[in-house]
Amino acid sequence: MRSEADKAYLANKHKGGEANAKGGLYEDCYAVYQIVSCIAKYKAVLEGVALQTQLEDTFVDDLLIAHPDKNVYHQLKNTKSLAWNTKSADRTITSDFENQIKDCQDRSEAFALKLVYSAAKSKVGESIPESIQKYTTAEYFPYEEDLNGLILISKDFIKALRQISVNGDSATIDDLANVAQVFLGVWRGYGSNRRVSLSEIVAHAEKTKHFNLNIFADGTISAACREVLDSIEGLRYYVSGKMFYWQMGDFTGSCPWPEGKEQEIIDKRPTTRRELVAIL
Repeated sequence: MRSEADKAYLANKHKGGEANAKGGLYEDCYAVYQIVSCIAKYKAVLEGVALQTQLEDTFVDDLLIAHPDKNVYHQLKNTKSLAWNTKSADRTITSDFENQIKDCQDRSEAFALKLVYSAAKSKVGESIPESIQKYTTAEYFPYEEDLNGLILISKDFIKALRQISVNGDSATIDDLANVAQVFLGVWRGYGSNRRVSLSEIVAHAEKTKHFNLNIFADGTISAACREVLDSIEGLRYYVSGKMFYWQMGDFTGSCPWPEGKEQEIIDKRPTTRRELVAIL
C-alpha cells in the first residue's frame, strides 16, 4: 500500500514529468536511439517490444522499454551536475530507485533500472549505491540542440542506425539522420502514457515516402519489367526493401517501388536515362 506521502510525491512527479516531456528533446532523442537499437536487436520479434513514457504511479518513470525477457525502467537527467543523493532532499534518485525495486519485486517482475545522464564528467556510473547496484546501470547519453548534431557526435547512435540501414556501413550521415528524423516524428506523434509496440512504430514509419530499412522485405521486379530495364544501355539497378535504386554512369537515383511504376515502365518501354527518369 502506498503511503499518502508517496501518493502525493508520485502525483507531483508525474505532473512535472509530463510538463517537462513537452518538447523534451533529450528524452525524445534517447527514445529514438533506443527504438533504432531495439529494431536492430529484435528484427524478428518487433511485436514483442514496447515503449512507454511518463508512467503514472511509478518511481523511475521517464521511459519504460518492455523487452521480451524483462522491463527496463529509465530515469533521464539532462543536467550539468548529478548525484545519487543530496543532503538537503528527502527524495533522491537513490530513494526513487530503491522504491522502484521494491515495487517490481512485489509484482514478481523481471526488471532492470537505468539512469541516463548527459553530464559527460559525471561519476554516477562509478558510484551506484550498494542498495540498488544489483538492478541498476548508468548510461551516458550526450545532449545536443538538434538530432542531426547528436548523430554527428554519437558513435553508438551511428552504429545502431547503420545496423538497420539498407546501405549499412556505406550509408551517409545524411541518410542516417533522415532515418532518425522519421522515427522522431513518429515518436512525437504518440501521446505520453501510451504503450506503443515496436512493430507499430515501424509500421507507422514505413508509410513515409522514400523511407527504407533493411528489415523490410525486398520488393520484386517482374520478368517483363526486367526485360525493358536490361535493354537500357549502361543501366544498373536493384530493389532493396521497398525502394528501387538505379545508376547510369555518374547519375544515381532511387524511388519507392513499385507504386505503379513497374507497369508504366512496361507500357512506355523507355530506352534512355531521360525517359526512365521521367517515369521514376
